[in-house]
Amino acid sequence: MSLITIKNKVAKTIALAQREYGVYKTQLFGLAILSLLSGLLEGIGINAIIPIFSFINAGKSSPTDTISQVIENFFNFFHLLYTLKTLLIFIVILFLIKAAIAFITGYINASIITRYQTTTRSKLFALVLKTDWSFLSRQKAGYLEQVLTTDVMNSSSLLANVNNTIVLVANLLIYLLLAVNISSFIAILTLVLGAVVFLFFKPLFHRNRVLSEQIEKMYKQMTHFVNQNMYGMKTVKATAVENVVKEEGDAQFEKIRYLNLRMDTVRNISNSLIQPIGLIFIVAIFSFFYKLTSFNFASFAVIVYAINKVFSYTQVVQAQLHSITSLLPYVINIDRYRSEAKNQKEKDVGEQDFSFQTQLEFKNVSFAYIENVQTLSNISFTLKKGEMVGVIGPSGAGKTTVVDLLLRLLEPKSGSILLDGTTIIDIRLADWRTHIGYVSQDMFLINDTIENNIKFYNPYLTQEDMFFAAKQANIYDFIERQPKKFATIIGDRGILISGGEKQRIILARTLARKPEIIVLDEATSALDNESEALIQQSIENLKGNTTVIIIAHRLSTIMAVDKLIALESGKITEHGVPQELLKDKNSYFFRVFNLH
Repeated sequence: MSLITIKNKVAKTIALAQREYGVYKTQLFGLAILSLLSGLLEGIGINAIIPIFSFINAGKSSPTDTISQVIENFFNFFHLLYTLKTLLIFIVILFLIKAAIAFITGYINASIITRYQTTTRSKLFALVLKTDWSFLSRQKAGYLEQVLTTDVMNSSSLLANVNNTIVLVANLLIYLLLAVNISSFIAILTLVLGAVVFLFFKPLFHRNRVLSEQIEKMYKQMTHFVNQNMYGMKTVKATAVENVVKEEGDAQFEKIRYLNLRMDTVRNISNSLIQPIGLIFIVAIFSFFYKLTSFNFASFAVIVYAINKVFSYTQVVQAQLHSITSLLPYVINIDRYRSEAKNQKEKDVGEQDFSFQTQLEFKNVSFAYIENVQTLSNISFTLKKGEMVGVIGPSGAGKTTVVDLLLRLLEPKSGSILLDGTTIIDIRLADWRTHIGYVSQDMFLINDTIENNIKFYNPYLTQEDMFFAAKQANIYDFIERQPKKFATIIGDRGILISGGEKQRIILARTLARKPEIIVLDEATSALDNESEALIQQSIENLKGNTTVIIIAHRLSTIMAVDKLIALESGKITEHGVPQELLKDKNSYFFRVFNLH
């Protein structure tokens, strides 16, 4: 790897760290200062063993090392008796202060981590909620959950490891200084050996990161696989493919196990070798010290302890660096996802309020999901206020695209959608959607009470509004028959109630908001005749009071509309009153009607 490549990688990593953790640099700096202070107090306390041994052996302090002399000068400066007893009290006080600093350091560390997790999840979630629908619809199932849970957790673990590394390096430096204080020669040898060990293990860091990137990708695939099959578990069971799904799952689980095992093996290589290297070095030091005529057991004990701590901290720092390199891909993934979400932010340039007086118009509207492949081609139609309009057509004709354009989930590639002559882009997005009601065939309900499903995060909705909407949707009597009435829990996605009951609750949710335009996208396609009749009755009651757009396959749903529009291959092939269209034997509606 060239020097330029290494520099670029380091620069990118620093820039990434600045983006992800830069807001915490003040706390991290404070953490470093406190860690140095804590290590210094511990080092002084350990070094005080030398004068203690002198007091025990000679009845007075006589060491010549710098730190011992500083301790003695400290006592003299404050006119304190320098005795074995006062020295022991001094050491106890040092370690009590160190314990207090350690508590503060731990609190700051925990505060940084928890704040990072909360802030990152909150900002990412807010970004996702404001991203363009076309971006969201391309995301794999479980990917966002992976980012908000696993990736953020691992990214915060990396931050915790950085914090721990700061503390460890601070302590390592203090013990190196302690070794220098007693023997600069041995301290330099320790530094040289440490550098050699680091360079020896450097390739393992790279290998660790490569394996971690592979694991991160596999976790993403596994999350998608599990979520996808959990959502479709009914189909999995109904088609008796549980064993096949299990085999595919086992293959992914085994791949993750294998990669994790390899990564742990790489970590263990360095962890298992550092301690023997340190022990060999300490034995060599003993041999060196013991042969000296000025051999001092107290000094020897302290320097052995200091070097042992240096190697111990080096081992832990090594482990922390392995952990940091293994967690880095998760931080990169968060940064990438954040960048993508920012670039796909939903456009909202509107400044006008929603005001619907006369008509909604599609004017020469075209749309394409894929360039040069038109989903809608130059379509135009008008909806009068209070009118009920049906849209029919074969699958792939562009019906759902019309709905998404109305909901402003998509924007026309050409042409415009006008409300009373004003392009809807000029209307504030939130205000537009507040006045548009949407009922789809995908019956989305939350695992909560019927009341909270009807109110659906709207704190301003009154009980009276909720009751009235439930009656309009023909679901009120069903709710009142339940033991807990509106407080009844309906399960995840409404699994505890029938399809018809789900759809009527969703219709009540829509009606409770009192929208001026309601879009029904295949709202009765999966219902039985009785449920469809109840929904149909609710829809017919809206006629003349609310503008209703019905996307439907079932003819019974659209026979009562004021106007019918037929879409084929992204173009309007016919439109008019249903009864008039039936008179034309060549019309699409006539053909479909006679099929039924």
